[in-house]
Amino acid sequence: MNKIEKLLKELCPNGVEFKKLDEIFDIKNGYTPSKANKDFWNDGTIPWFRMDDIRTNGRILSDSLQHITKQALKGGKIFPKNSIIISTTATIGEHALVVVESMANQQFTYLSKKANCDLSIDMKFIYYYCFILGEWCRQNTNISGFASVDMKSFKKFQIPIPPLEVQEEIVKILDTFTKLEAELEAELEARRRQYEYYRNKLLSFEYLDKNGGGYELKMLGEVCEIIAGGDVPKDNFSEIRTENFNIPILSNGVNEKSLYGYTNLPKITKPSITISARGTIGWVNFCDYTFFPIVRLLVLTPKIAVNTKFLYYVMKTKENNYNIETSGIPQLTKPMIEKIQIQIPPFATQEKIVSILDKFHTLTTDLQSGIPAEIKARKKQYEYYRNKLLTFKEAI
Repeated sequence: MNKIEKLLKELCPNGVEFKKLDEIFDIKNGYTPSKANKDFWNDGTIPWFRMDDIRTNGRILSDSLQHITKQALKGGKIFPKNSIIISTTATIGEHALVVVESMANQQFTYLSKKANCDLSIDMKFIYYYCFILGEWCRQNTNISGFASVDMKSFKKFQIPIPPLEVQEEIVKILDTFTKLEAELEAELEARRRQYEYYRNKLLSFEYLDKNGGGYELKMLGEVCEIIAGGDVPKDNFSEIRTENFNIPILSNGVNEKSLYGYTNLPKITKPSITISARGTIGWVNFCDYTFFPIVRLLVLTPKIAVNTKFLYYVMKTKENNYNIETSGIPQLTKPMIEKIQIQIPPFATQEKIVSILDKFHTLTTDLQSGIPAEIKARKKQYEYYRNKLLTFKEAI
């Protein structure tokens, strides 16, 4: 019997008390002060949270990207520190623990402990339970018009309130998992920076000149056959992979979002790289399989002795460095990239560079091995124990 089980048996042998959200918390929405009134924003010191704050700074928030002034507060009221914000419209179910007095936009609903609530509550415990509440929100959304949570049901959502000692022990365990995951994320980011540093160094003119046996400058049009993707083959198309339709159709999306569907038409059969021509402009992918490209995607297939993976790494260094005209719809075109000059060292040097960079690439991107695989395993383990630790027998 572990410590939590012992505490539950000792302190609440008949089960844990559940309470409705509106029995424990003041539940109110945030709002956006008028942007037209500069007095609400200029030299503001009060944190005003948006979804971007969670995306940028995580789920424990002590400051915001934007601030408002006291004049912007309706009735001078501000939400107390150690409140939960949870998104009940748009990106539904995302939440954070705000450890300072604050305000948020209308996307967020605040859960602030009622002044007359005499229950002993660790708000970090509530924060962890909000992962379960967030999933409930996603399953209980009004989809007519603008997506939003059914707030009447939200306020009656029941949440377990075990003894404070149990809450604190659960928080301690889940904090440990969170810390381990954060350490892995930090290591992954460090490895990514290291990978980019070595990639840029190994592909630099200086390195190739001194250590790579020199190089030739060639235009992409000389090195590759370049084609633009065409229309979706509607008569030879399936949204899912089948025995007859098993050739990927690739679009200009990033990573798995580039997969549009499947066909039986093998348009590109040699190792190639793809470059997004619109939207995610410049994003580069390496394809060593047969595929069918569609509009907004450029395909580069070497026509001279160039290692395709080497070409991929070279073009990765140019991903965010295209001169795109801002008038009209921003896009890359075949004539635009044909004239881009790239450095071509001897083939043996290309292979050596690819071998080095492949190892870094695997370490930082492979979901089957390397750090991403470890992070994925840790997340799965954390979610399993979080759900297990937050499941209680309800008191009768």
